[in-house]
This record gives sequence, structure tokens and C-alpha cells, in this order.
Amino acid sequence: MLALLLAGPHAHAPRGTGAPRPNERPSDWFLLQRAMPDGTIPSDRIAAANEQVLFERAFAARTFAATASAQDWTPIGPANVGGRVNALVGAPGGVPLFLGAAHGGVFRSDDRGVNWVPLTDALGLSSVGALALNPLNPNSLWLGTGDANGTVDGYDGTGVYVSRDGGRRWTSRGLRGTSRISALAFSPTDTNRVYAGAMGKAFTTDPARGFYRSTDGGLTWTRTLYLNDSTGVSDIAVHPSNPDTLWCTTWTRVRRLTYRRAHGPDCGVWRSTDGGLTWARLGNGLPSGPDVGRIAIAVAPSMPSRLYASVTTGPAGGYTGAGLYRSDDGGTSWARVDATTLHATMFGGFAWFFGRVAVSPVDPDDVWVLGVRLARSRDGGVLLEDVTGAAHVDMHALWLDPLAPDDAYLGNDGGHYASTAGGPWQKSLNLPITQFYAGAVDPQNVGKVLGGTQDNGTIKTESGPLAWSLILGGDGFRCLVHPTNTNLLLAEWQYASDRTGVKRSTNNGASFAATTGWVGSDRYNWHTPFVANPLNPNTLIAGSQRVYKSTNNGVAWSVTSGDLTTNPGAAVVYGTISALAISPVDTSLYVAGTDDARVWRSTNAGATWQEISTGLPKRYVTSVAADPVDANTIYATFSGFGQDLHDPHVFRSTDRGATWQDASGNLPDAPVNDLVADPLLPGTLYVGTDLGVFVTRNHGATWAPLGGAMPVQTVWDLVLHSGSRRLFAFTHGRSAWSLSLATVPLPVPGDAPTALGALELDAPSPNPARAATRLAMTLGSRSQLVADVHDASGRRVRVLHRGALDPGRHTLVWDGRDERGARLRAGVYFVRATDGATTRTRRVVLAD
Repeated sequence: MLALLLAGPHAHAPRGTGAPRPNERPSDWFLLQRAMPDGTIPSDRIAAANEQVLFERAFAARTFAATASAQDWTPIGPANVGGRVNALVGAPGGVPLFLGAAHGGVFRSDDRGVNWVPLTDALGLSSVGALALNPLNPNSLWLGTGDANGTVDGYDGTGVYVSRDGGRRWTSRGLRGTSRISALAFSPTDTNRVYAGAMGKAFTTDPARGFYRSTDGGLTWTRTLYLNDSTGVSDIAVHPSNPDTLWCTTWTRVRRLTYRRAHGPDCGVWRSTDGGLTWARLGNGLPSGPDVGRIAIAVAPSMPSRLYASVTTGPAGGYTGAGLYRSDDGGTSWARVDATTLHATMFGGFAWFFGRVAVSPVDPDDVWVLGVRLARSRDGGVLLEDVTGAAHVDMHALWLDPLAPDDAYLGNDGGHYASTAGGPWQKSLNLPITQFYAGAVDPQNVGKVLGGTQDNGTIKTESGPLAWSLILGGDGFRCLVHPTNTNLLLAEWQYASDRTGVKRSTNNGASFAATTGWVGSDRYNWHTPFVANPLNPNTLIAGSQRVYKSTNNGVAWSVTSGDLTTNPGAAVVYGTISALAISPVDTSLYVAGTDDARVWRSTNAGATWQEISTGLPKRYVTSVAADPVDANTIYATFSGFGQDLHDPHVFRSTDRGATWQDASGNLPDAPVNDLVADPLLPGTLYVGTDLGVFVTRNHGATWAPLGGAMPVQTVWDLVLHSGSRRLFAFTHGRSAWSLSLATVPLPVPGDAPTALGALELDAPSPNPARAATRLAMTLGSRSQLVADVHDASGRRVRVLHRGALDPGRHTLVWDGRDERGARLRAGVYFVRATDGATTRTRRVVLAD
């Protein structure tokens, strides 16, 4: 959405579009899908699900090691487009250089940003808020997880981590409950003294916010500054030679579905003169009051008495710039110094998204301010000039090399840029961190791939991962290629192209034309669905709160249904169609799902509709699908979390929705975003989830992680290319990947009919457990049961049962010991039970 708010060549905004309405934000879409009934996202549950996925992958790798390499995913890019970069830090000289992506983890470059290698894939789902390099040891890299900016299309983090070997291995250093780390810093003389700023959870108030201090290298932490559960610490600056003097900024930030506050009287600048033990708020020239917004702070390394603070405003000022302030006495007194209008206009109306300022390591008058644009002043902040140049917009990180102060390294929503010796910005073209919403593959040409992305438009490649290019501006979403006319493309930007409908290209994306028939007053989803008839691509359907239909390949559209939602009248864009499908077996069968938990079918090509929601959860419908072989079988998938660790997210109906069966099996408790049924392998389904891709060979009774090499990532779209038998996964942080299905082994049972839910394994109790934990189990028939305990690496540590059991209820008991009777160390373990057809896994925490 951010791109549409901007002007200029780097915004990639479609011509003629208006600004989005105030209640239309991607965060609403993300939160609507994933929130609990109380409006919060349970970070503890996604962390637990992430641990389960890492275990399942490790278990599969151990069990099927001989065939593991054959099922690796292949990255297909883009590597040349980039995505949101939140943090940059390097050793003097720029080698190594480390980068933190908003939803892609940490990367390392040993050639000053030309090529990048991922470092945190073993940690699973990884959103980066801050990076810091030990000033006395360039191999000691610290990571603060959780994106602390105002953007929220990602999850909370899991605290602070440290690597002592340049990013190869990582160790947790606590602060897991702080959710989003905004800043990390060190004492200049004692690197066991570490500082962290915590902004807390994104969607609720949070008492874990504040400034944290460790004096033992992160083994223990003490919070020394806390204002309230709505205000955290967003930035930290440390005196380069006096270890007792440091500064921080506090920022009030709370986001809910109908409420956003990113400003307030508690937003301010603070100073400590005793190494962060106690704090005093600074004023004397700084703005104060209810309309102060996010503040960035930096100290001049060559003149530590010089400080800069970039201050923004709240709603009264429109979330814009309130001025660049300077102190020449260590923060005791301040004055606004910028004399142009640039600072006031460089934040695009969403100043909460930006929070960094940087000063040259050798010149105290050389200061940089990061916003939508990049500003620089060489006279102490008075005359700011726009130095964005050819770089992408939305600036989040800047590192200036102390050995070559004219070398600058920049991170923004378009990836990484470097400027050498004051020269023009050069983009990194080998950084695969693009955030996709959806994708498409040309049925005639498996090498031609399209996708819609966050802040980088709809993009296309026909020449591999380094050759993606923009074809339509705005944020990109659904896109299609005509199956017989390869030059005919359909695409959109957010809210059905700002309520003007799907766009159409007849020249392979060189230009796009408007289509007709759309009602601008309808409610359109942030990610508006549209699909083509599999047997007659001239017929398409799309959705607002109603279904639209085109019979001339998208040129003209008309409404073919009433309002299929509950018409909730929400303060955000809600009550929209979120998913559509047309059966490839009976093309008169249409299926629709809505964001307010309704599923519908039409058996006469959209002329009339019947609701088929009975038996389905009251959650956001992320996708619907029709079986490619059986005309009576349809599927629906759901986002969100539930009260139990294994709430269902996949449902299957064999009677066109009259009744539904839970087909979630042993999937982790994480949102399922897309489902594809394999036309050649009955019973085989693939799902894209917030924790990667999973496969079932038995209609959903048992699932397994699909493939290796691709990191744990949010996969929002899957495409099965029939001609090549390749499956494509479009992630929201690590670009796109493909997998040859011909090479994938069968690590789960075959397609023999299996009763869904034949084996059930209840949640362990107690959990965490200090002694014994019990797991109640239900068998539908007499079975040969195998039940083992495994550690997080997939290694079996205890056999609980092997042999026949009668149908009914049984109890497994584990006393926290291994096969030899020795007490195992505290940590996370997994009980895995299988009856030969169905597998269930439960996470157990063994406490001290």
C-alpha cells in the first residue's frame, strides 16, 4: 500500500489512482486473517508451530536422508528486485556486511553488498528488527527479532540471538517475550554490556516494552526504563568513548483493527549518565505534547556532544515531519535546525514507518535522515537535500563505513543499495527477499513466471531469477496468463486496482488497459480474487462483496450474485469475497469464500448461489478449490488461530459442501493460505501455510513438510504447472521457489482410502512438565501403534509404545527420561504417534 501514497518515479504507483481510503491498510488484512477473537495474534502459538515445523523437517531429513536431495526446492527469484530491509551493519571496511530483512532473516555479504548468503534459515520464521556488531569483534553479530516498524504483515519475534562466528551458528540470548526489538547497542569499552530497545507486540498493549540492559553478554537482562504498556523504546544512541552516557527515544504505538495510535505525550528523548541504570527525560527545545510521534536519534562519532533527533508528528500534523533537532551539549538543550520544507514532507503521511537518522563517522555536520525519501545535510542539518537518486523509496537502514566515510550502504523497501565514494546508488541484484502475495506461470512456458508483490508491483521474468522486471505498479496481487495466448495477461493492484477492476494486457505486460463493469462503491478485498474457467479461459469470475463475471476474457464484467457476506459494516475493509474457484470437471460449479467466514457454491455458473458454511469454522476463508478429478469434491482453507494447538485449517467435502470433514491432520497450528489438488495423484494435496509447504497423500489424514532447501516462510500462493509437473511457491519474504514433483518421494502413506481422524492424540497435560506428562489417545480400530519421543533435531530419545492396541481411548505417559532412564535436559520435545495411516505430533516442554 505504501507505494500508492507516494509520488515520483520510485513509487511505482499506477497512473490515475487515488490515495487509499484511511481505513484501507494491509495491516487490517493481515490482522483480520490471523487474529484471535480478542483481536490479538498469539505469538507464543506461532513460535510453537514454528518449532514443530523445524522438528518435522529434521525428522523427515533423518528418516528419508537418501532421497532428501532429490526433493529440494529451487529458488527462481527475484534476486534483482529486493524487498524490505530493516537493518544494516558492517565491519570497518565493509567486509563483512550484514543485512536484516523484514521477513526474510539475516544475510551476509563478503563483497560489500554484491552477493548475499542467508544466515538464519535454521531459526525458522525470522523477521528482523535490529542488528548490532560487537565493536571489538566483527564476528560477534547480534540479532533482534520482530519488525519494530509500524508495518505488521509479519509476526512477532522470539527475542535476541547472538552468533560468535559471523552468522553461521546462533544462540538465544533471551528477551523472548518482548516480541519486537527495535534497536541493539553496546558499551564502547565493555561489550558484555548490551542494550536493547523493545516495542512489544504489534496488535495489543504489552507490558514487556521498554529499555533493557545486560551486563553479562545477554545471559540476563534488566529493564531500566518503562513508561506504560503502550510505549516502548524505538531507538538507542551510545556515546562513542564514555561508556556511562547513552540516549534513547520512547514511542507510543498501539494498533488494533479499528484503532491506531503512533504518537502521544510519552514520545520523547531520554538520557542516562550511569550506563543505562537510570534515565532522565530531555526537553529544553524539543517538542512535547500529544501530537509528538516517532523520534530517531544519533550521536556524531567525531563530536559526541553533537546529537540529532528527527521528530515526527501524530494525527494533528498528519504523521509527517516535525523537524530535525540538534543538540551541541549532549542533549541538555535543543534547537530545530532544518530550514527547508523537505523534512516536513518526506514521510508521506505515515511517519510511524520510519525511525532512523545517521551521522558521518568523521564530520559532525554531515547528517542523513531516513523517510520515504533519503535526505542529507552537510551543514549541521540546516539545508536538507533529497539524495534518493535512483534508489527505491521507504528508507529503513543506513550504515556509513568508518574507514571510508564516503561509502554508504542503504536498506529500503526495494532491498539494498550502495554508494561508493559519494557516487550514485548501485542496487544489489542478488538478494532474494521479495514479498509475494500471489503468482502465476505461463501454461505454455514454465520459464515465464509472474507475481504480485508488496511495494514492488506486479513483476515478471522469462529469463531466470536475475531478470524480473516491473509490469504493473502499486502493490501487486493476483495475476493470470491466458493458456493459449501467451501475450494476454491479467493483473491488479490493491483493492481491485483501487476499485477500478482488473487490468488487462495484450502485449505481454508492456502496457495495461482498463476493463469495464466494476462498481466503485463495492467493498473489495486488499487481495481481490479472480480466476479463469479452466476449460474456457474467456470466462472469468472476480469478487467484491459480490461475484463479477466476464465472458470475453476480462474486457467487460457484470455482477452475477448478491452480497455473499454478512455485510458487517466494519470500520475497516471487511465483508468481502476472499477466495474463488471454478471446477475443472464441472465448469458450472463455482465456489466462493469470504473474509467473514462464509462459503458458497453455485451449480449453474453463477446464476444462483447457496451458502454451504455449516460445519466450517468462523474464520477468514483464505482459499477454496475444486478437485481436478471428482466433480463433487471441494476444499476450503482458513487462516487464524484457535484455542487449541491444533485447530483445523483445511476442510474437504465430497458432496459439494453439504457436509465437511476436517482434513488438517497433523498440520501445525498456523494459517493455511492456499491449497492445490494434484490432478494425477488422487488424494494428494499441497498447501501453502505461514510455515511453508506441506503435502498429504491420503486426503489430509497425515501431512508432511514438502521438500528441502526452502527456508521456513509464509507461502501465500501455490501454482502447479501441469505441463512440467512443477510446483511453484510464492513466499512473503524469500521470493519464489519451484519443485519438480517427479522427484518427490512419498514419506507418508499412499492414496488408499483413509478415515480422517482415525488416530487422535490430545494435548499433553501438564505442559510444561517437570515430571510426567500424559497424552490421551483415541484409535478408531485395532492398530499397530508406534509412539516415540524425539528431540528438536528429530532424534528419537524414547520409545513410548510399539505394538497392537484395541480401538478406544488409551494414555501415553512420558516421565521426561530417555531410554537409559536418564533425566533429559529442559527444552522442547515432540511425541509422534502413528498407526500406519495417520500420524499425530504433539509438542511437550520439559521444564527444569
